[in-house]
Amino acid sequence: MEWDTIRLEIEGQVGFLILDRPASLNAVNDQLILDLEEACKTIQADSNLRVIVLKGEGRAFCSGMDLRAAANRPATIEAIRTTWEPWERALQILDALDQLTIASIHGPCLGAGFELMLTCDFRIAANTAFFSSPQVLYGSPADATATYRLPQLIGLAKAKEIVILGERFDATKAEQWGLLTRVVEPERLVEETQNLAERCLQVGWKAAAAVKHLLARSWQLDVQTLEEEIDRGRAVALETTEFSESMELYREKRKPRV
Repeated sequence: MEWDTIRLEIEGQVGFLILDRPASLNAVNDQLILDLEEACKTIQADSNLRVIVLKGEGRAFCSGMDLRAAANRPATIEAIRTTWEPWERALQILDALDQLTIASIHGPCLGAGFELMLTCDFRIAANTAFFSSPQVLYGSPADATATYRLPQLIGLAKAKEIVILGERFDATKAEQWGLLTRVVEPERLVEETQNLAERCLQVGWKAAAAVKHLLARSWQLDVQTLEEEIDRGRAVALETTEFSESMELYREKRKPRV
């Protein structure tokens, strides 16, 4: 499936969501924002998909906001809100997907691209990738709530350094700080991304979705509510045959699928 600035390619139970503005290094303009929201809704409605790989066409993952487009907008809160509310909705849908999501990153991953990366469950990058969250340098706070979850990933002190100072950093530092699942040579990015996607397909589908959402909310829930949510997630997972099949393998002393 294709929109003007995004493609969705499906291979079995894996969907590849591809930013497709290579001439501008996949910079985020108004059309890409609208296309991303529609693409995320399409993915959300597809119960056959279990893994989503997010990547960029050409030489970049995403170079951030399209500054030409931004320069032509009125500098008013109404204009900014009109532009970025659909972006936030798209990221919230992506973040809330039951499917496991993988950002496969090469080249620049800046600003809006950094926000997009943070919504994914796993992040794998070529060692030539580089990152920054430079919005404060332009006199604006970071636009998406995903950025403000950064302290959950790497701690408050390092999150302040990245978001307030806006300096660029490479994939090696990103991995050291806990932002990346792994770093690979550029020529191995496609293969290692595929390996990670296949690994995601091997885990219990409903169980993984339940745990994904529980982990995201674990900072907010009290113990009693968390226990209730775990019980609810367990009930949903038991509706599948995955658990019973695993127990059958155990009883027969056969190796599990993972």
